[in-house]
Amino acid sequence: MSHDNPYQPPAVAVHDAVVVDPNARLYSLRGIGLGVFFGSLLAGGVLIARNYRALGEPVKARNALVWSLLGTLVLFALVYTLPEQVPGLAFVIVQIVVIVSLASKLQGPAIRALEAQGAQMRSNWSAVGISLLISLGMLAILLLVALLAPESWQL
Repeated sequence: MSHDNPYQPPAVAVHDAVVVDPNARLYSLRGIGLGVFFGSLLAGGVLIARNYRALGEPVKARNALVWSLLGTLVLFALVYTLPEQVPGLAFVIVQIVVIVSLASKLQGPAIRALEAQGAQMRSNWSAVGISLLISLGMLAILLLVALLAPESWQL
């Protein structure tokens, strides 16, 4: 007969704890959500990329930027092709939910570990400022495209 106790913890070491440099300053999930609200999917990607850089993961930072830029382009194509009856708020809500969910899945453990250590997070005002700058940049690009586009592209 075996003497296995089903309530005994496993003998193998569990490595679920996330080790994060306590000097790393990250944007919180709330800050990333605010960034998406004020600056679109691209702003959320920039904030996630900045978090990855602070965590010492430059390849993931680059990938976050590339995917958020592609997502923004797809979103612009959808906005251009969908009927006007589709409310714009629907796009904003979907962007916030998707980006905050992704950030929580990808960076949530690191963010929570820093918060548990009592480390200082990046300011939500900083996230909003970056997002507003990105919004202004996208607006400038859209205006430039609208001015230089042939008349056949105009609605």
